[in-house]
Amino acid sequence: MKKVSSITYTIVFIVVVGALGVASFTKLIHYYDTGIIENNEWTVELGSKLETDIATNYYKKSSFVNMNGAIHRFLGQREMNDVVKLENGYLFKTFEYKEDENLQHNVERIIELSNYLDNQGIAFLYVIPPYTSGKYDSQLPEGISDYGNNNLDRFAKMLKDGGVEPLDLRETMHEDGIDHYEMMYKTDHHWTTKAGFYAYTKINEILMQKLECEVEQEVMDYSNYNVTTYPEWHLGSNGQRTGAFFAGIDDFDLILPTFETSISDGSNKGRFEDIVVNQEVLAKKDLASRYTYDSVLWKTLGHFKNNKAENDKKILMVTDSFGRAVNPFLIMSYSELCVGDADYETIRDYKPDAVIILHYINNIMKDDGYDNCARVE
Repeated sequence: MKKVSSITYTIVFIVVVGALGVASFTKLIHYYDTGIIENNEWTVELGSKLETDIATNYYKKSSFVNMNGAIHRFLGQREMNDVVKLENGYLFKTFEYKEDENLQHNVERIIELSNYLDNQGIAFLYVIPPYTSGKYDSQLPEGISDYGNNNLDRFAKMLKDGGVEPLDLRETMHEDGIDHYEMMYKTDHHWTTKAGFYAYTKINEILMQKLECEVEQEVMDYSNYNVTTYPEWHLGSNGQRTGAFFAGIDDFDLILPTFETSISDGSNKGRFEDIVVNQEVLAKKDLASRYTYDSVLWKTLGHFKNNKAENDKKILMVTDSFGRAVNPFLIMSYSELCVGDADYETIRDYKPDAVIILHYINNIMKDDGYDNCARVE
């Protein structure tokens, strides 16, 4: 009887594993044939390309990741799939030390761009956003090292020494007595939509001074927005690697104006909430999607005209996904906002009144991150 049971369990195990293998292999072939892949956070950093492709296309991958994350949490483990859980439960990826000579390359490109824009009479602002581990409260577990804030500190000093005064939002948040972690998602590397509004207010203060212009008071007042909270709706980039149970799921706040707006994106004209944000993805919770932040705000990295602007200023925004939380409010503040590169041709053709650069630490630290900046000709 025991022998029959053993054989039965073995057969069932082989059938289950075989079925998963066939289903995963089918998904892998489909990926190689079409290039279509589910949104995910698996990269070749976790292994060879083949290993990564298999992990990415594994059948019911998210369910297995969730189960794995639950086990890690139960065992009190703080590291999983290249993600570290801070003492307060926030997830993040550590950064290695970046040598000064590597930072200097990007600093020199930014300084050169700043000088070029100054000669053209164009205002320039470089913005340094925070990342998950706070400068003044790192929350690092014992035995874990991270040099992200150290890298950013040296980068900011190099810019200042070169005549470029950056807006370091890590410092303004500290000076304003804001809890760093209230501005960040627990499962994502991004900042929250509320943090995007905060960053906007700091950027806008400087822009209005540099451009000597006014922005509608109603746009700058947070009380003039309706904030809808979607509870446990957002599983961010780090949460996708560790599952929904390792650190939980973030709430997502949708911030929409209560005042009248009129925005154009080149082919459409209408209210801000109809033109700039994608609310369709909020109709049904789907934690298998990459994350709500990008899904709702992806359109903000475009070219918009504000038909109700009190000024005629054009802003060129050079940014990555971090800019998605800031751009909505800049769109409602200035005559035009265009997201693009700070290359010579773009600046010459678009003729912006101001150029803003706002990048996440990953892009700041790229060895050749600013090689496409405008060069003096």
